[in-house]
Amino acid sequence: MSIAPELQAKIDALEDEDLKVRIIRVITNPGKKLATNEEIFESMTSSYQMAKAQQARLRKWRDDEAVAFAKYFQEERRDDYAEFMRQEHKFNQIEPGLACGVRQLISKWIPNLDSSDRRGLFRKFRRYARSQLAAPREIE
Repeated sequence: MSIAPELQAKIDALEDEDLKVRIIRVITNPGKKLATNEEIFESMTSSYQMAKAQQARLRKWRDDEAVAFAKYFQEERRDDYAEFMRQEHKFNQIEPGLACGVRQLISKWIPNLDSSDRRGLFRKFRRYARSQLAAPREIE
């Protein structure tokens, strides 16, 4: 199915190349459509804008915040911290119960964080943990 010149101009005006490709792929798909090309364009661009706005609202965690949480975690739950580091080192993943406990500890450390920000700090902390495990150790 061809794309109307007006709609093609709107697509060409988009900055995100991946979004352009996705829109064109959906519009030119030979399958049966339940919406017009214009409706597809509007839906996909509005979803994209909402996702970008949500991403912009997320807290940007700094390295020093991950380090501070690591210290807090180690002081509050020494055994869980050791188990977390063991699982990260040995399996490169954390079992769900322990991960849930870490997220609860994050909520205790910084109350009123939304779930997206908790996940962000959890990811940042895991990257920090991996960097600590990869760092060369001094021989005592």
